[in-house]
Amino acid sequence: MRRHRLEFLVSLASLAVLGYLVWQGFYGPRSFHYRDNLANQLAQSKADFLSVLNQRKTLEARVQQMRPESVDADLLDEFARRDLNMAKPTDLVVNLNP
Repeated sequence: MRRHRLEFLVSLASLAVLGYLVWQGFYGPRSFHYRDNLANQLAQSKADFLSVLNQRKTLEARVQQMRPESVDADLLDEFARRDLNMAKPTDLVVNLNP
């Protein structure tokens, strides 16, 4: 009789632990819902990374045009006009900043 009672208590404790683990799997802080949120965050982070990577490639292309061995005349003219406030005498300059 005593052995059956011990087996019953061990089985009951095992079921309680199993129930606790199942509950944690569905409703706990590390549940399936949490995993889905992490997957969504990962997808968003990958999209952000690709956007930043494309911006970097665009900027690298502009920097390549500014290197001494391959200066783009139009780009140089644009920078001179914008940064140095230089213009040709025949240009009409409209300053939008007060």
